[in-house]
Amino acid sequence: MASKIYNQEVIFQSGLTTKVVTVTLERCLTPVWIPLLITERKARTALLHLYLSTGVEGSTPITLTVPLFVGLSSDVTDYTCETLFQDGRDEQESVNNIKKNSNVGTFSVDVSHHHPSTYTVKDLYSGVFDNEPSMPFSQVSQTRSVALEDPTFFIQRGLRKLCLSATKTSSGLIHAPLESEFNKAGRKFLPRICLVFLKDTETGIISLFSTMDSELTIPFQLRPVCDYELLVLRGYEPKKCLFIINAVAFCSFKSYMTQNELYLLYGKACTHSLSPGPGPPYDFYPVTHLYRSKPILHFLNIFNNTGGIMYKYIKNFGGDPASTLNRKLHGLFFSASLDPLTGQPPAVSYYGDQRIHIPVGFMINQSTNLYFADFYCHYVNHHVTLVITLKGSEADAFCLPRLLALNPAYNEFLYRRPHEQHAMVNTKVTVEVFYTESIDIVEFLRSKLAYLSSVKQSGNAALKTVIGLPKRKDCKICNIKEPS
Repeated sequence: MASKIYNQEVIFQSGLTTKVVTVTLERCLTPVWIPLLITERKARTALLHLYLSTGVEGSTPITLTVPLFVGLSSDVTDYTCETLFQDGRDEQESVNNIKKNSNVGTFSVDVSHHHPSTYTVKDLYSGVFDNEPSMPFSQVSQTRSVALEDPTFFIQRGLRKLCLSATKTSSGLIHAPLESEFNKAGRKFLPRICLVFLKDTETGIISLFSTMDSELTIPFQLRPVCDYELLVLRGYEPKKCLFIINAVAFCSFKSYMTQNELYLLYGKACTHSLSPGPGPPYDFYPVTHLYRSKPILHFLNIFNNTGGIMYKYIKNFGGDPASTLNRKLHGLFFSASLDPLTGQPPAVSYYGDQRIHIPVGFMINQSTNLYFADFYCHYVNHHVTLVITLKGSEADAFCLPRLLALNPAYNEFLYRRPHEQHAMVNTKVTVEVFYTESIDIVEFLRSKLAYLSSVKQSGNAALKTVIGLPKRKDCKICNIKEPS
């Protein structure tokens, strides 16, 4: 079987002097864009050259005339070249190499999620932007012609979208080719531009976009519960397919679950929590109160500084990293978990040495809705996260299209029949409740409907509360994708 890999020559030429660099490419049936990272070591300048290959091995090299622009070295030995995306190396390593070998700066970007599957890259122009180049650029020659009339090309292993010379702005306007804005107008500046590379780490597919806006909405739906890497190059395009890099940013993220994936996770939670196994004959126990454990200083702060109100806070990254609740919904975590041997809350707490116990009827009643949100583990116990919202609230409107509604009078994890003071909780899993409202705990304590108790604390409560512990990746019980 013929190899899928072949070597492509890149020739730097200056007069009669040449330097040949070999890069490794993959054969392809269609033309492909090859992002070549070029570094001029003397001036410590990084450039990106996008080369449209035929996709098959050939004898025609990529020929570049140096200096690529005035101010750079005319010595071919001062230039290095490599493909930007290389097998066996993540893009964070590429960013580190760019920073190490050039004067390119760094900045940070953020990816926001809009239900159900729209993602926007933000802060593309945050921070200080380097000064524009003030010298004209020489011609960059190559022996193979490039058809640039169509801004979209098929790209092997990605680069499916390429819009370098026809950039759509948020206002819907199409900019003229960027390389002409310097030469024809004779101005001493070029418009800044961001190249955004989006890589699906599972399939290896890379999409490339360009924008002059501070935000970029990815124009297609991402696959749910998948890992993505985002590489952003910020700079200027003096000529078609030649890009001068001023700053780089890198981040990775996991796309969120949709309701379809959440339903699969719910099925796994039901299978696990209802399966027979060793232990007491009954898996459901009555529970009259839900409890929340925190350090004593936390409660003293509420009594002295917040008027007795335990205020809700934004959910951390605990549990499944693909949960649509992470850093989106505010609430308070309570537990319904009981020790199946004693029928009482566990004797040890990982979140603080004081517990407040709130009547379960305060949260599960005719004025609230109950949702399934998560199923995960931390190597020992499996946890189910349920969300309780007030009907008609903003939190309820957020959860309805994203989570799975449960019957509060009967479900597989925690239910309360009408007119009963207690609820029934499944002890095969640790049942957590995320209540999406603030609570006046002083009023509860005065009325003696709630009470405080002391408990032995174990571990770092602040770490678990502020950051959150992600779920175990290799567990076959609570992951909807097979562990790699």
